[in-house]
Amino acid sequence: MKVYVMPADAYGCGHYRSIWPSDVLKKQGLDVSIIPPSKESGFLARTAKGADGIERLTSLGIPEDADVIVIQRPAHPLQPQMIKMLRQNGIAVVVDMDDDMSTIHPDNTAFHMYRPHSATAFSWRYATESCREASFVTTSTVALQKTYAPHGRGMVIDNFVPAAYLNVPKQPTGSFGWAGTTKSHPNDLQGTRPAVQKLMDMGHMFTVVGDGKGVKNALGLKQEPLATGTVSLKDWVATIAGSMDVGIIPLAPTSFNTAKSRLKGIESFAAKVPWVAAPRAEYRRLVKESGAGLLAETPKEWQTQVHRLMTDDVLRKEQVEAGMEYMRYQTYENQAWRWWEAWDRAYHIERGMPR
Repeated sequence: MKVYVMPADAYGCGHYRSIWPSDVLKKQGLDVSIIPPSKESGFLARTAKGADGIERLTSLGIPEDADVIVIQRPAHPLQPQMIKMLRQNGIAVVVDMDDDMSTIHPDNTAFHMYRPHSATAFSWRYATESCREASFVTTSTVALQKTYAPHGRGMVIDNFVPAAYLNVPKQPTGSFGWAGTTKSHPNDLQGTRPAVQKLMDMGHMFTVVGDGKGVKNALGLKQEPLATGTVSLKDWVATIAGSMDVGIIPLAPTSFNTAKSRLKGIESFAAKVPWVAAPRAEYRRLVKESGAGLLAETPKEWQTQVHRLMTDDVLRKEQVEAGMEYMRYQTYENQAWRWWEAWDRAYHIERGMPR
């Protein structure tokens, strides 16, 4: 079975959901090719406008040996057409989705990219249509399966991390912190107010792994927080490890966040940083499965739980050990077979063959 993988980008989304598992599968000897996400790569396509002014795909140049093509976040109007054309030629198409594009917060930088009738050609409606036309749909959460694979041709594949992340060194910092940006988390930090400022008034340092823009206002802080600045994907987990001893993972109770994965939790586990998270579905599951992580909903709970972890050395050590024990098996090196299983299911669905 020959599989071609088309990542959505060369950043976090593309690596976590496509590039890293594909690299592991290639090293294991499976026939996987990654098509880099750039203007110079992809398939040669020809289009024509009809009398109604709508652009339609007329032809598509694809590798002759392709059995399965994996597409991430297909939200362009030509992509549902492309999926139909591929399937008409006997090629299985797997769509991977890791966010609910229809419920993005208006202040999120991605909102205007995927909003219908925006300045871009992209829309969450084309993503939904692409999933409907696909042979198979993989998602990072159960909630996303309900959104994108109501037809039943799909499966959940959790997010994992590269095994190398588990070897990142950790030294005490005396700080608690948040890893993220308000550009993609515009309404999440507010739910903790005024806990972070109260913790700082108690003498605990606070650090942001990221640009720090908008954090002061979101948290109601007296002054701008210490921030690392923009961090590359390569250095992300190491920077978390070097910036904080306890992490906070606030997520507002929205439909978008209900569908969010456990990714920040396992990144923190890998960095040997115990955390407090909002009790969204995937974090309740992660706490239950790992035996690590604390949950908080109200500002008082955020303050209490973070303070516990910052002041109780034994509890913090127990949390780190439980998190690392859990992460031993939460790596692509141990779990990449799940992607191959999904692609194999799509291959057999397309050919009407029993697995």
